[in-house]
Amino acid sequence: RAFGGSDRIAIEKMYDRYLQAFIKKDYATLRECVQAPFVVVTGGEMQTLESLDAVMAFFRGQLQTLERRNYDHAEVLKTRITPLTAESALINKAYRRYKKDGSPLEEGAAVYPVSKSAGAWKLRGLVRQEPQYFGKTY
Repeated sequence: RAFGGSDRIAIEKMYDRYLQAFIKKDYATLRECVQAPFVVVTGGEMQTLESLDAVMAFFRGQLQTLERRNYDHAEVLKTRITPLTAESALINKAYRRYKKDGSPLEEGAAVYPVSKSAGAWKLRGLVRQEPQYFGKTY
C-alpha cells in the first residue's frame, strides 16, 4: 500500500482536530491526536516525552505560557505534507497566532512527524521552525 490522497486528507483532518483542541484547551481530544514517545525540538534543545501524560503536561505548559501573552487562537497560513513511508509523513505548517483583541500575537512554523497507528494518523512530535524557513530545502 502506498501513501495517497486519502492519507493526505486524513492527516489534514487530524491536524485540524488537533489545532481546534489546542485552541479550546480540549485536553481529552488533544490526547487522542498524539502518540508517545513524542519528540520535541525547540532551538537546540531536544527532548523525548515517553508517556502520553508527559505529552499532555508539555501542551498544558505551552498553553499556560501563551495565555500569559493574551493568546486566543491561531490560523494556518501554509501547509506542506511530505510522505516518508506508507504510514509516516512530515507535516510542515506555517501559522499566525492572535490575541484576544484580534490583533496578531506572532507568526511561527513547525514540522510535525506523524505516523499511522491502528488505522489513525497521530502526531509523534513537534519541531519548531523559524517562519522564514518554511518550505525551504537545499
